[in-house]
Amino acid sequence: MYDFDTMDKRLLVFGYLFRVANRLQSKMDSQMKDLTAKQWFVILALGLFEQPPTLKQLAAACDTSHQNTKQLVVKLAEKGFVTIHSDEKDGRAMRITASDKCGQWDKDNEQIATQFIDGMFSGMSMGEIAGLSSSLMKIFENLDNVNGGTANV
Repeated sequence: MYDFDTMDKRLLVFGYLFRVANRLQSKMDSQMKDLTAKQWFVILALGLFEQPPTLKQLAAACDTSHQNTKQLVVKLAEKGFVTIHSDEKDGRAMRITASDKCGQWDKDNEQIATQFIDGMFSGMSMGEIAGLSSSLMKIFENLDNVNGGTANV
């Protein structure tokens, strides 16, 4: 068995990033009505745009492939949470718009979401949360420089 007290903390964080991601998705999938965690994340990213984004823009905001985003958006459209329409200038580009149902779902689930976030960060100070946020952003940025297992420093 591993001795976590003496283990390289970077390896511990590396493993926990996967564990947290898996647990977060599992908890959200089991507690959210009508949406999966990944579908909800697409809707969250959709809210970052002032104008309806193209599928390509939405995929970039989600940091995932065009194909994965398209599959999620199609499911969301089938459920009535978004509409998909052609871009006026480039008919090949698909634009995504949140529907009224999406806004209503958000209002209906606001309290559940607040309780979930409060529970997830329970026992952590705002300073700890700020430090975690900063560290995760640095890791995210560092991943852009990781190439073949070595960082381009």
